[in-house]
Formats: sequence, C-alpha cells, structure tokens
Amino acid sequence: MDNTSIAKFYLSFLKEMSMMNNKVIGVVVSGGFDSSLLWHLVYGVCLKRNQKCIPFTVPKVDGALTYANRMLEWSSNYYEQKRLHPIVINQQGVDWNRNDYLGDEVAQQLLDGIKEIVDNNMADVVFTGVNDYPQHYETLCAYHTPARRKKVSESDYVHNGVPIQDIIKQPFADYTKDFLVRLAWEEGILDDVASFSHSCVEQIRGRCNECFWCNERSWAFQEADLSDIGKE
Repeated sequence: MDNTSIAKFYLSFLKEMSMMNNKVIGVVVSGGFDSSLLWHLVYGVCLKRNQKCIPFTVPKVDGALTYANRMLEWSSNYYEQKRLHPIVINQQGVDWNRNDYLGDEVAQQLLDGIKEIVDNNMADVVFTGVNDYPQHYETLCAYHTPARRKKVSESDYVHNGVPIQDIIKQPFADYTKDFLVRLAWEEGILDDVASFSHSCVEQIRGRCNECFWCNERSWAFQEADLSDIGKE
C-alpha cells in the first residue's frame, strides 16, 4: 500500500471539495467500480456539511441504470440515509434495439449525458470517475482497443463564461485503477464495491473476460495484490 500517494490524493480531493461548499454537486454513476467509489467519497463529504448531492446516470446498454440503483441502495444503507434514485440523462442517446455497442460508443453515451447536465444547469459541479489507463493498456484489449480516456482541459468548451474544467471534476484522472482498488480498501469498502459493481461493457450480466474493461479490472486487483470477490 502506497500510503504517501493515498495521503496526497485525500489532501487534493478534500481541498477541492472545500471550495464547493455552496454548490449543488452532481456525480455521474454507472454502477461500475470507479463511479461507485467516487460517489462514496463525494456523498460522504456532502452529508457531513448537509450539501445537496445528486446522482445522475446514463441508461446505457451495459446495464448502467440497474447497477447504479444497486450501488445507491448499498450507499443508503451504509450511510443510513433515505434511499436515493439516479436522475436519468441522455435517454434519447441509446438505441435499445441494438445490442452490439462497442466500448467507445458506450463512452460517448456517457459524455453526451454529462454535456446534458452541464448545458441544462442541473448541477453546479459534475464529478465523473474517469481514471487513467495503465501504460500497457493496449495489451489488455482482446479484440477492441478503446480510445484513451481524456481529462477535461482549457482546450475544451466554455459554458456560460465558465471554463468546463471548473464544472466537470475528475479527481481520479491521474490515477490508474489499481490505485482506486487500494483506495477502496483504505476506505474499508473494497469487498462491498467489488460485489455489486459491474465493469463489462459487452454484457449486461457477468463478464465476457475479453473486453478491455474486464481485463483492466482483473489487472488492477492483481497489481494491488488484493482479491476481487465480485462476479459482475
């Protein structure tokens, strides 16, 4: 466990959260490992200061709405709070007659949903669980290499005079998934998140064990030297 890196993350995350006291916080959740951990961290801070925190989800064909609801049920029990349900966004962006979406198309559905939140002022700040790929990420792709994940920057668009990087927050953007696995362990929620989260984008249930997202998750747990008890 790299305690120095964990400590630096917490300091950076809490510093950023301290500048958002009077804002409505949105968190995009998919029921995946990354967004579940992110929701846990952000929602926990918001509860302590009685701040509004809204879960959003894109009902992608990978079962995101089902798993997001599962995560929120767990979260309400964990924090002993009233059950929350996600606000569904980008409902028109999914063709439910198709079952052959590739991972990049699913990612675009998510990006379009985030833009919907921003453009419609549904939250002052939007958190997403985007994280970095390992350097050898191409070797984790059995048949389809995804585009590199992208951290928002000044080169992206400006919304109502505000740079988009001041609206969309990606606290995991500089970390690979093995770090997030260690962070979940540090939070004491690793087995919980592993058990209910869904990573595969090719199957609604279970894992294909061929797509990048399945292989990345497997790699992350191995790299962190921790066990993945999940089956989704």
